[in-house]
Amino acid sequence: MRHRIIYTRFDGGVSVTCPTDWIMHVLAHGQFWLGMPRGFVDAQIERQIARGVHPYAAVRYARAMVSGGLTTAEALEVIRDRDCGHLGTAHELWDVDDIPRDQWFRNAWVRSHNGGPIGIDLRKAKRIQYQRLTAAASKSRATIQLGRWRDRIRKAETSEDLRRLWPEGLT
Repeated sequence: MRHRIIYTRFDGGVSVTCPTDWIMHVLAHGQFWLGMPRGFVDAQIERQIARGVHPYAAVRYARAMVSGGLTTAEALEVIRDRDCGHLGTAHELWDVDDIPRDQWFRNAWVRSHNGGPIGIDLRKAKRIQYQRLTAAASKSRATIQLGRWRDRIRKAETSEDLRRLWPEGLT
């Protein structure tokens, strides 16, 4: 599956949902919840609604789990509405090649609540870089001057500059 559902969380961060081939197959062909006891499907719908899924999305998903019949585009809509819709805004379908390859600062990714490209929140990235540096130094028992590295990290002006800040020999 080359498609990913990208959306902006309410905290401004970015989430990437990767539908599996298995769920795409089930939503197309159904039969997964077939033969379950009476009331099972209704209980599944109620559980989804209770966790914030829109009722329409919960029903559409449940029907597809039993009967299938969804095209790839329809299955992606169902996944978007059921799994992502209540968690953020600006839901977009992206090709996997359009997602940044360097995920070192993945937890610092940001984008507008209206969508658009993925950027990096430099303040968050600096915190991530320092945490990784201290963890790596602790794990390797290396002695580095953390205060000096903290200052270098603070002074970095871009995420590229920040990414290059790493003591030689530290893994």
